[in-house]
Amino acid sequence: MLIKSPSVYLLAVLCVTIVTPAQALVQRAFVASYGDDVNTATDCQVLAPCRRYSAAVTVVNPNGEVVAIDSASYGNVTLTQSVSLTAAPGIYAGTSAFPGLIGITIATADVSVVLRGLTINGQGGPYGILMTNGAKLSIENCVISNFSGNEQYAVYVDTAARVTMVNTLVRDNFVGINLQGGANADISESRFLGNGIGIVAKSTANKSTTAAISDTVVTGSFDGVSAFSGSSGNSRINAVRSTITNSSNIGIAAFASAGTATITFSDSMVTGNTIGYLQVNGGGTATLKSLRNNIITDNGSNTGTLTTLLPQ
Repeated sequence: MLIKSPSVYLLAVLCVTIVTPAQALVQRAFVASYGDDVNTATDCQVLAPCRRYSAAVTVVNPNGEVVAIDSASYGNVTLTQSVSLTAAPGIYAGTSAFPGLIGITIATADVSVVLRGLTINGQGGPYGILMTNGAKLSIENCVISNFSGNEQYAVYVDTAARVTMVNTLVRDNFVGINLQGGANADISESRFLGNGIGIVAKSTANKSTTAAISDTVVTGSFDGVSAFSGSSGNSRINAVRSTITNSSNIGIAAFASAGTATITFSDSMVTGNTIGYLQVNGGGTATLKSLRNNIITDNGSNTGTLTTLLPQ
């Protein structure tokens, strides 16, 4: 009979103790103003949270979540797996983008990201949310503001991802949301206030980009809502029950230097803009389609052709 010494058992226990934490991930991790990133050793749990998003996301499973316990700024983060960053109502869960830094970066294929209840503040950085690869991005109940410098973007998507924005405030940015690279977006119940450009969908590199806008207000912009095609692809925006108002330049614009750019709107208001609508064929085909239930009034002028449609 083989008898093992106590030292053999001790060695086995130590090996399990050392290896297991490195392999185990959790479904939910926490961050707090009083947290410490050394708590990744115990998975950033509620009684010992981490301080920054970038630490907490390293201990969660794919499709896990990081929850902000109290009000604080939780730093910049690059997300390389499917994850949710969440703050409860009444909690300020902030991220500030200082010069040279990006608030939240998503650049990994096939990931799905949910951002819920976050505040992303521009402090000289180029992007609030930058997505150049990935499958899905959902922005819910967020505030994204102050990316107001030249070529600064609250949200910039350049990949064929499914993007959803719900009940979000996008304020005082150079561009509110830029969609290109084959992105397919749904924007609903949101407010775009005082941006240089509120919403723009672009076809680039022969990829088609679409956006559906509903129950949304775009006001106080330089340009409100734009579809632009600069390649052989298509850019398309469909807007319903929305308001585009008080743009100092153009309310809605479709411009195609190649390919097609189309905006279709119904049950919406375009009013108080210097130019209410602009349609320009610049080598491609630009189309503005309006159902006869829209209100287009009190604009300084309109340019181009508006195609009216009968409801079916």
